[in-house]
Amino acid sequence: MARAVTPRKTAVRKPVRKAAVKAPAVTINRVSPLDGAIAYGRGGADHAGGPGVQISVRHPMSIATVIARKGKMRALNVAMNKHYGVDCPAPGHSASARGVDVHWCGPEQWYVVSGKHDEGALFRELRDRLEGLASVSEQSHGRIILSLKGPRVRELLAKGTSVDLHPREFGPGQCAVTQMAHVGVHIAQVGADHFELSLFRGFAESFWEWLTEMAAEFGYEVV
Repeated sequence: MARAVTPRKTAVRKPVRKAAVKAPAVTINRVSPLDGAIAYGRGGADHAGGPGVQISVRHPMSIATVIARKGKMRALNVAMNKHYGVDCPAPGHSASARGVDVHWCGPEQWYVVSGKHDEGALFRELRDRLEGLASVSEQSHGRIILSLKGPRVRELLAKGTSVDLHPREFGPGQCAVTQMAHVGVHIAQVGADHFELSLFRGFAESFWEWLTEMAAEFGYEVV
């Protein structure tokens, strides 16, 4: 008679949990698309009265796009006024308050710009404050802002845009979306004979070459 064989029990090993390893903090420094590509100082014609245009790169800047949700324009204005002290500007206009500049850039669309917020802070702040009222997109790494000022700045810009920049038609607090040197550019006048140009960073070097070439006859200074 065959003996019954009792199967051996196999010991089941419990998985050993390893202590979680905290990844080291990584700091990514934002680099200007024109870093190393521009020469500072005087360029172009040497006029006795000094350079006609002064050019600088505003960097780093926090930039976000705000697009109103359908039917939420009035509520969006209320929220913007509550948090930043301004309504969303009308087409072709800009407004500044509480450390931010708000520039119209299309139908119910605006750029919100700040030089005082930490990396990513402006986007997160707008996203939270305007939740349900607007779509907010981070643009800080995607765009570059150039500052141009001086007595010949309007003549320089007129070489590239059909927008009438005569002081009677275009003054501080006004802005426009246009093309210059085959590149889409947002122009905002931020002071007397002082303009800011915003464009995609991928076009920065080619646009810079065009800009300095056009500014040569007036004399320019890069600061």
